[in-house]
Amino acid sequence: MSKSIDVVNLISTLLDNGKYKEALNVPNEERLAESFKDNCWDIISVIIGKIQDDTVVIKPSLYGTCEQLLTIISEKSAPEEALLEFIEQIELAKNDAQFGLILPSLQDLLRRLSLKRGRSLEWCLNSISTYIEHIPIPEHHLEGQERLLMDSDPNFRRITKVYSLLPSFYRYFITELNTAAPSNEKTKHILTAFLISLLGKPMVFIDLDPQTNKQSEARKSCSTIVQDICLMEKDVFKFLAHVEICYKESKNPTSRDSNDDEKSPYEHREKINMTTLSSFFYAALSGHFALPDLAIPQVYSAHYVHHNVMLCVVHLLSFVEYSPLAKGMALCEAIFYNITSPLSQQLLTTVHFDMCKGLVNVAIYSSYESLRKRSVALIGSHINKFDYKGRCALVQYLIKISNHSGMIGYAITLYKNSINEAFKEPRLDECFTGPQFSNMLKKICFLPHGAESDLVELADQIITSLNFLRYLTIKDTENLTGIHSCFPYVEDTYLEQLRLGLNMSKAHYEVKLKDIEEGKNLPEEKLNVSINVGGNVLDNIPKENKKEIICSALNAFHLIEGLIARLSECINVSKMQGLKMNCD
Repeated sequence: MSKSIDVVNLISTLLDNGKYKEALNVPNEERLAESFKDNCWDIISVIIGKIQDDTVVIKPSLYGTCEQLLTIISEKSAPEEALLEFIEQIELAKNDAQFGLILPSLQDLLRRLSLKRGRSLEWCLNSISTYIEHIPIPEHHLEGQERLLMDSDPNFRRITKVYSLLPSFYRYFITELNTAAPSNEKTKHILTAFLISLLGKPMVFIDLDPQTNKQSEARKSCSTIVQDICLMEKDVFKFLAHVEICYKESKNPTSRDSNDDEKSPYEHREKINMTTLSSFFYAALSGHFALPDLAIPQVYSAHYVHHNVMLCVVHLLSFVEYSPLAKGMALCEAIFYNITSPLSQQLLTTVHFDMCKGLVNVAIYSSYESLRKRSVALIGSHINKFDYKGRCALVQYLIKISNHSGMIGYAITLYKNSINEAFKEPRLDECFTGPQFSNMLKKICFLPHGAESDLVELADQIITSLNFLRYLTIKDTENLTGIHSCFPYVEDTYLEQLRLGLNMSKAHYEVKLKDIEEGKNLPEEKLNVSINVGGNVLDNIPKENKKEIICSALNAFHLIEGLIARLSECINVSKMQGLKMNCD
């Protein structure tokens, strides 16, 4: 009789018809018990397939029945075999309700395995990680208070819901680990690697700043994960060594040994990598989350900690999305806050230049205005954390890599502020004198194509450099920097090229303006006037906009002319004073 009954179809029909008590009695009916046991893997798939995201709300009895049936199956089955089926179901789960339904049975099977667990725990955690990583990342290019709207994004809600399900699953194993004697190091590493991996995708793309999301569920989940990591690994700085390894591997990728059996869980790059570690150190060190008092030991070298944490900052700054960039900047600010005395130029390692470059890229190219402004401020803070020699080296690098007039102008301003500060010292630092100063001045007073350079594109840089030269000519009356010996270069090369370039540029733009004025009665499509700024031809824009651009350029040229005249006057006065001093 039992042979002719399709127990899989029977349970499916009973669940569909709302006959939940009958469905729960099937495993206990003597005539069906054997068939139930033989077909339990197919039954698992059918049960899970009945669950949709809203089932627990619309049909709570169905959800509860499915939960009980899965518990019965896990209890009646051999745990080793059932575990593999449940792992497969995690990977096949079509929604988060199915995912959440599987977790309790998965935990129960792992608990039953106990000492025979082997790599089963790792397999389960891998399947959970894979499911979570496939949740789409919400990104709507919002800024400021608008980012609070992210809470209503369906994928954001999915992420917070799934993360809220995890502690009740994994915490049993942490408790088991902490009460075991002796502790199982391999299990501890497996669990810790899993928790660190949870801070990577998608959590790294979620806003966790306490100023804007203090009470968010995502923050609570992240805080729980970090606290649980600290519960197992008492010293968070031990992972700085892994940061260094992962960073080197990312810069010089080589084929790695694929023998997973011999690897430590911390060597599995799908879990411990630059993204997961960077997100972890953001949570641990940014000040956005509370950590246990003993989690951050004070025995490590400050330089070692700063160096490796900066590697995390560099990595986070390589993203284009808002949240990783904001996390990188928060971590960067935390580093600078802890640097209380000027750093020596000798500590200016590659990571400082890489971080400077990352900040410059954000400041110039990021689509988020708030992050661009924040990045500019961090560039200034970074440079000012060094002694004068270190500052000069970073300013020089900034000028070299910045293909942006405004950023080069900012670098010149930082240099000017540093030299102004140095004048207050008893003795001017040697990096602001002699050949070092003259080399820097030539980088500041530089037109890439001589008189034919695009003066509109370079206006910010030129105006800042002229203001700097005028300031220094007036300030350095005793010629401490050696500015007097640079006057021939400034006058005969830089200013001469500028004057010639201004004459050509003004004539060019005045002709363009005349063409627009003469054709003001013509329709837009017949007015053939194009403008070239920074290599970009601006022809498909309204006539009034073209006129505004031309007038703005001409105003900039007049401003530059005025600055040149005032600078030339200051240079002549300085020369006369120099001659007078020599005569005296």
